[in-house]
Amino acid sequence: MMMDPRVLVLEDSRSDFELARRELVKAGLRDIEWARDRGSFIEALERAEPSIALLDHSLPDFDGISAMRLLRERFPDVPSIIVSGAIGEEIAIETMRAGATDYVLKDNIERLVPVTRRALHEAEQLRARKEVERELLESRKRYELLFSSINEGISMHELIHDADGVPVDYRTININPAYERMIDKPRGDVIGVTASAMFGRPLHLDRYVKVMETGESVSFEDTEIRPGKVLLISAFPFEPMRFATLAVDITYRKELETQLEERARELARSNEELQQFAYVASHDLQEPLRMVTGYMTLLQKRCDGQLDDQAKEYVRFAAEGAARARDLVKDLLEYSRVGSLQRPMSEANMEHLCDLACINLREQIREEGAAIERGPLPNLVVDEVQMVALLQNLISNAIKFHGPSPPRVDISCREDGGEWVFCVKDNGIGIEPSYQERIFQIFQRLHGVGEYPGTGIGLAICKRIVERHGGRIWVESSPGEGSSFFFTVLKSGRS
Repeated sequence: MMMDPRVLVLEDSRSDFELARRELVKAGLRDIEWARDRGSFIEALERAEPSIALLDHSLPDFDGISAMRLLRERFPDVPSIIVSGAIGEEIAIETMRAGATDYVLKDNIERLVPVTRRALHEAEQLRARKEVERELLESRKRYELLFSSINEGISMHELIHDADGVPVDYRTININPAYERMIDKPRGDVIGVTASAMFGRPLHLDRYVKVMETGESVSFEDTEIRPGKVLLISAFPFEPMRFATLAVDITYRKELETQLEERARELARSNEELQQFAYVASHDLQEPLRMVTGYMTLLQKRCDGQLDDQAKEYVRFAAEGAARARDLVKDLLEYSRVGSLQRPMSEANMEHLCDLACINLREQIREEGAAIERGPLPNLVVDEVQMVALLQNLISNAIKFHGPSPPRVDISCREDGGEWVFCVKDNGIGIEPSYQERIFQIFQRLHGVGEYPGTGIGLAICKRIVERHGGRIWVESSPGEGSSFFFTVLKSGRS
């Protein structure tokens, strides 16, 4: 809410003050203070800043010009009007030179209100203009501070046109210290210089012209402004026919990206070689293991009556060890195939693939008396063979690690954003929380061979298959309360 103007009247005559006050009150100016002499005038100035001062030209031991000087010392922007019974041209000129806004004769007091109103209006305009100037000055200071202290290089340019108005070049009109350091040139060698003179041609002129025509910023990488450096340049218009660029030195980042790309290629080559080695080694190991198993079986048949109990036990141990080694090599071969023998993905009915996995496990299901329940499953783009192997491993484990009750397996699926979340839930022995990450690592077994068969590779194979499909796999379980194995598959598929 705007305050009423505060009018300070310096007048030694009560009657003259009352005359002026009545005129002012009739015009709606009610905040009026009366000062009779120098002392009361100074006291009034010390209490508050007036909006305007009406000063009697001649008082005993004091005059309007002296009062005006006191006013201007404290409040230089407050207007003052000299009020006098009689004033000559010479005195009028003197008061105006001293800084009076205007003067009014007491016998023409009706002129006081319009003069006061005009002076208040001009003072308000002056204050508003000075506030704008102050804000502009503060804004410029902030801009200059930001411009000079920012770490990014800033340069400002103006387009140069030929006689037909076609942009043919541009010159630099300002740069900040960071840009000086970035290009390793002092501002004196850059400001006022055209791009053609600096680079031999108007570098990136087409981009900058497009920025000016569309009013839209553009970003690109540059290797010519400072040879040996890669700069990320962002250009944008800021005045008619003028544009600015923000430059960031990304040389180190580009070097890191190149190093990372090279390391990624090396890692891919190494992984490919390791996968090939594992495949070949696993494949080649199967033949000697088959031979060992065969000869052990032959030895048991031909020499059964000639061996004592201890020898028979040795032969049995050897045969069982060879069989475990054969299973281990077989699973290792399967593990390596997930990465090395990848088939193209295609759309498949997951219900059909789940049913195939159960058909492959029909003997285990029959022997253990397992109950398999399957909910509706979606069609997805997958590697069908690997997906059957994944479901088969999870269902087989759910049946294998059962408790005293007959095994029960529930297979379900739900949508979650851009992926499907599958769940294979059992009523088995459960898994301690501390082991729930470890079980997905290769050769990690939680039970002895005598308790539960297996090589400790099955869940590691599951993890590789899921990751190849761009998903995740995890387990939620408590000892004695069964386990729920979850894995995700992207809705869009992954090539």
